[in-house]
Amino acid sequence: MARSPNKLSASAAVKQMAEKRLKARDLVEACLDRIDAREGQVHAWEALDPEGARKRADMLDKRARPVGPLHGIPLAVKDIIDTRAMTTECGSPIYRGRQAGDDAACVTQLVQAGAIVLGKAVTTEFAGGHAGKTHNPHNLRHTPAGSSSGSAAAVADFMAPLGYGTQTSGSVIRPGAFNGVVAYKGTYGWADLTGVKTYARSLDTLGFFAREANDLALVRAAYGHAPADPPVRPPRIGFARTRWWEMTDPYNAKNLEAAAKALRASGARVRDWEMPESWDRLIEAHNRVMTKEATIYYGPERERFPHLISPGLTAALEVGDAVSRPQMADAKKRRQRAQADLAQVWEQFDILLAPAARGEAPAGLGHTGDPLFNRFWTFLGPPCIALPFGTGPFGLPLSVQLIGPHRGDDQLIAWARWVEQKLT
Repeated sequence: MARSPNKLSASAAVKQMAEKRLKARDLVEACLDRIDAREGQVHAWEALDPEGARKRADMLDKRARPVGPLHGIPLAVKDIIDTRAMTTECGSPIYRGRQAGDDAACVTQLVQAGAIVLGKAVTTEFAGGHAGKTHNPHNLRHTPAGSSSGSAAAVADFMAPLGYGTQTSGSVIRPGAFNGVVAYKGTYGWADLTGVKTYARSLDTLGFFAREANDLALVRAAYGHAPADPPVRPPRIGFARTRWWEMTDPYNAKNLEAAAKALRASGARVRDWEMPESWDRLIEAHNRVMTKEATIYYGPERERFPHLISPGLTAALEVGDAVSRPQMADAKKRRQRAQADLAQVWEQFDILLAPAARGEAPAGLGHTGDPLFNRFWTFLGPPCIALPFGTGPFGLPLSVQLIGPHRGDDQLIAWARWVEQKLT
């Protein structure tokens, strides 16, 4: 058995189990031991199912062959995603004690591929901006970001090898960056969201946290996608400083420049890519669509339980109330034009390199950080991956963000493996 199996990547753990050098039960027990040791400080979990996880691990260990690409891998499930065995409370007192009748489609997908649901990870209120109870495991006085705070922290602190997240603004990529783990937001619409609490239907996207880029290929395999062939040449990289580069913390700007330099030295063709000026209003357009759609999906909660909704979410919904039909139409037109701009980028580049966040995780737990460098990518819908690279002045992780073509998720993961090796 591995000395510290909970510290293995999902890829390494799957390999060791296939070679009969590790049992699923031992991996589950190592994760539970880590949770026992650290949960009182990190607060990554809303609910745990240790006996259910042990029972499933024992069943998997009796199988002669792996049941799927995620055989025996413990999974943290964000608490806006339904699970039959545990409550789904969505980070809100409105849903305290709520028990779903069945697993969400995405949970079923990974369980069928061999994953073990370890527990429900903390989410911010309805996957919005109101912070939850989770602390950043690298420094407990700093935010883990949100809304997928518990899943990112659980993977970062070696409580689970994989964690489910969702992104409507920056809720996968930014927690990945702040917690120093690999984070993947798929192409919009890549996975069935039945059983996942909706915030804004035209934006909500499923994602994952993992320890290395290769783990993302296992997740995609669980959804029936074959991994892309390894690159036969270095990538053509567009360095997208974005229209908001001056908002990047100076040390993070230097870190991104260092990443670009290292990739160029490794053979990549790295050239600047300037966003069109018309993208300047994409942040505003994203916020209009997000808040307006939220007024639709949170109408029942507002009507019945307004006193149980946080001031922050209440304010966001009031912003949505004020968005007019012409403003929504304008926002959607801006999205279509920018998506057309982005489609042309892939004639020149294989991937884009951009900031994953403004900088390292800010101090304090009352705010989850600024999603500035995630909003417009979420709005446009391409796949995005955050890879850890460097540290900030407080010694907290920094990351780079990679963006690929629409529906080019598997090729982006292959490029991410290449980038990860060069930046390690």
